[in-house]
Amino acid sequence: MNKLSVALAAAALFALPSVASANPAAGKAVYAANCEACHGPDGTAVLPGAPNFSKGERLEKADKVLATTVQNGLNAMPAWKGMLNDQEIANALAYIRTLKR
Repeated sequence: MNKLSVALAAAALFALPSVASANPAAGKAVYAANCEACHGPDGTAVLPGAPNFSKGERLEKADKVLATTVQNGLNAMPAWKGMLNDQEIANALAYIRTLKR
């Protein structure tokens, strides 16, 4: 491999989707429309097994890890890939982080 190929491969490895700064206010609407039924309007889980965001459950994880969970689903949580874009997910996560008491 030449140096250019190595540089391009390294750049591709670390490339991230372009997401503007997360906006919790915009995330509130995303959360209300897509998350609230299971996680509750104030982050208090409605369904058994759903994380209780008001207690900070799962919020120790990095946004990238949480975004992957949102995209691909986990256990009873459906996958939202193709229904929510990266910016909507980032906004929702920013809002969810405001729910911890």
